[in-house]
Amino acid sequence: MHGFTSSIFKGANLPNIVNLQYNSLLSSMVKLSSGYRINKASDGPADLIISEQLRSRIASLNQEMKNKSLQIAKYETASASTAELRSYLTEIRTLAVQAANTGFNSEAAQEATNLAATSIKDGYNRIVETAEYNGSYLFDGEEGSVATISLLDQIDLSSAEAAEQTISRVDSAIAELDSVQIEIGSKQKYELERGLASMEVTYQNLVAAESQIRDTDIAATFAKFTADMLKFNFSLSLMSHSKLNSKIIMTLIGSR
Repeated sequence: MHGFTSSIFKGANLPNIVNLQYNSLLSSMVKLSSGYRINKASDGPADLIISEQLRSRIASLNQEMKNKSLQIAKYETASASTAELRSYLTEIRTLAVQAANTGFNSEAAQEATNLAATSIKDGYNRIVETAEYNGSYLFDGEEGSVATISLLDQIDLSSAEAAEQTISRVDSAIAELDSVQIEIGSKQKYELERGLASMEVTYQNLVAAESQIRDTDIAATFAKFTADMLKFNFSLSLMSHSKLNSKIIMTLIGSR
């Protein structure tokens, strides 16, 4: 309708009242189609500036939330890896306790236990050395890592005496890993997840504030659009009566 009506009135010498009604109708149509009360600076200069500032803050906060979510995912990956490492240490300790049982294990059983423990140790060290997220290693203590975890060494279950020493080393590794798991969990829960929750509340408040400033009241705008349409059509009908002048038309339709 906009293009059609514009073509009719372009260049036409119509009374001001018809142009006023047309412009008012067009303004209502734009607000309804866009959903915004403010579509250009003249709709509310101060409100437009505030709205744009809020939009800028909303965009920045949205990116910050994405960054925080990626950090949380990184810590979740690290947490899963430490849980797996913890199970490896439990297995090695169980084997060591078995190997430390003097006089119970045969030489063949002792050797099999030792080989199993060595294999588990290698798997443990492999995870420590290679666990990564988005190209950054998680446990090497360098920039981008979440913690430092020591490699296991001197895991020996070839004899009861060696097994006792291995138990002590594994217990130290367990203590270190428990500390790392507490550090990772605390960081994720109390800093990252709570920080994200706070950002989400701020984000929702900013979006609501910006919407209140910029969005149109659909019900009120549609009511005005209907009234503008009736007045515009009525004014065009009155224009067909050559004896009616603009002053009479204005009086009849109650133009502002």
